[in-house]
Amino acid sequence: MKRVDCQHCTHFRAAPYEARKDGCYLQKNMPSKQKDMYLDEQQIAGDHRAINIRGDCPDFEARAVDVPWWRRLWSLGA
Repeated sequence: MKRVDCQHCTHFRAAPYEARKDGCYLQKNMPSKQKDMYLDEQQIAGDHRAINIRGDCPDFEARAVDVPWWRRLWSLGA
């Protein structure tokens, strides 16, 4: 089994401000979730360290690779 890192998962989010709220935002792993988008800040993320303690998270989904801007322009024929 391949070891996975939470930083490369689509469900992992980290807040860029001082009070870091990083964790797994997959619905089944969250202890507190909100269905309305304006209440999104009240959600409590799941503990990604406890979920992926051995590096074999069953819910891991790799993030999409961003295409560089020059390659997108090249594909348009510009």
